Amino acid sequence: MALKQSKQVVNGYQCPTPDDASSLVGITAEYTTVTGDAIGDIVEFGGIPDGCIVIDVLVDNGNLGVGSTLDCGILSGDFSKKDNARTMGNEFFAASASATSGLIRRAKSVNAVLTSTSVQGWGLKFLGANPAAGQLIRATLVVKPAPVGVL
Repeated sequence: MALKQSKQVVNGYQCPTPDDASSLVGITAEYTTVTGDAIGDIVEFGGIPDGCIVIDVLVDNGNLGVGSTLDCGILSGDFSKKDNARTMGNEFFAASASATSGLIRRAKSVNAVLTSTSVQGWGLKFLGANPAAGQLIRATLVVKPAPVGVL
């Protein structure tokens, strides 16, 4: 397993935060698959801002190849730290078929995702088959500030 990172994480894009208690924030990032990406590799797409709860996740990908699936969840460890020991859960969706392009994958559940007092990484994990190289994956995480008493 290797940890990869979106263009935005690599370039040090700061995790955005909502302006007020009613703002939704969409955090969009991209990753283009490369030769050598393999089953079990994790791509960190961005951060979940502290004090926020996740509303939805939308993933649009190119043709990753026959048998390809994706997990989407929260990464362990410090946000944006390049460390192959980091792991990822499947809090948003698990083993979603990703062989074809043109389909939007959405969160199946966000209820298990709690807010935090620090930024947490979120991303995708390649499963099922090695992904085809040269395929653009664009993912958007939608968050909102936690209501009073939720933290």
